Amino acid sequence: MPEIVKQSFYIYEICDVAKSDKTITKMKAKNNMGEYPVYAATINKPFAYINFYNNEKPCLVVVNDGAAGYTYLVNDDKYTIGKHATGLIPHEGIDLKYLQKVAEPIFINIAKGYGLGNLPKTDILNAKVEIPINEDGTFNINVQTELAEKYSVIEEQKNILLEKRRKLKNISVVLPEDENMKWAHPLVTDLFYPKGGNADFTKTWVSRNKGDVPLYSGTTTSEYARVNTAEYSGEYLTWCIDGLAGYIMYHNEKFSITCHRGVLLPTDKCTGIDLRYIKYVLEPIFRKRKKGREGDLGKNEYTSLKPIAIKRMKDTIPIPISDDGKYDLQKQKELADKYEQIDDIKKSISQKILKLSEIVVL
Repeated sequence: MPEIVKQSFYIYEICDVAKSDKTITKMKAKNNMGEYPVYAATINKPFAYINFYNNEKPCLVVVNDGAAGYTYLVNDDKYTIGKHATGLIPHEGIDLKYLQKVAEPIFINIAKGYGLGNLPKTDILNAKVEIPINEDGTFNINVQTELAEKYSVIEEQKNILLEKRRKLKNISVVLPEDENMKWAHPLVTDLFYPKGGNADFTKTWVSRNKGDVPLYSGTTTSEYARVNTAEYSGEYLTWCIDGLAGYIMYHNEKFSITCHRGVLLPTDKCTGIDLRYIKYVLEPIFRKRKKGREGDLGKNEYTSLKPIAIKRMKDTIPIPISDDGKYDLQKQKELADKYEQIDDIKKSISQKILKLSEIVVL
């Protein structure tokens, strides 16, 4: 492809704003049911179907509130734009798919300044995008179309990478039991008493009790807040009760947990146990026993694993034992080190995939 000449344009210079009807509510739509779609803040899905319309040309819908900055294409012959969205109808010579590819990253970046919660129509119209032009200054529609197709291929490859990253994250590596070692298989409840977190740790309580102690909640990777109360101190395992249920965190610190996490309190039989090792062998069991909703390909997961469910588990934990029948702490530590090495490799690959997926080609 020869050198591409581009020129910057404000959105308002190359697009008309689609007519909208901000008065359309669920009740109004119900009272005016029909065949014409109403598009709003839900990506790629009509809000409702009504018996009137106010647009007849394809447009790019930009979300104003919620998933602010994200876009989708509307190619219906007749439709209406509802609340929380702005429709952009491109001028002649502007490829709609190309406009979406170059404009969406810009819109999302602008929305970040509003905390990803709001993108006013004025900011949309005053955003600038680069459009390929001909020598005479007219829009080069052919180059736009070619670039849009290439961007689509790149985006498809990014999505494939992200899906592999998601699958990698969900892979639980379980090392096989070494036949040259002796093993015990206690129940979870032989070693631990599962207890839910404190329901008093609400957002209001947190705002009034800030401190240096980490408070953990439903997130699977980091602390929720810092407070002035430590309910636990030392080595413990906690698990996510709801949301991404079953994921386990290892702690060796002072901390507290909300009701969205549970703690595994050691029983009298929990001696000679390496908790890091237990984390890696128990997490796949917990994830297998979670209950609830999972979207396509594991997306939009909202699952649950309550303490009562753990108490009822019949699953056992494989733990190496020494010749005297006691738990072999040294072997557990060695296996924990191997699991951590595998985990580090997974994290490294995941980060590289994420960096690749964030590359913006313009």
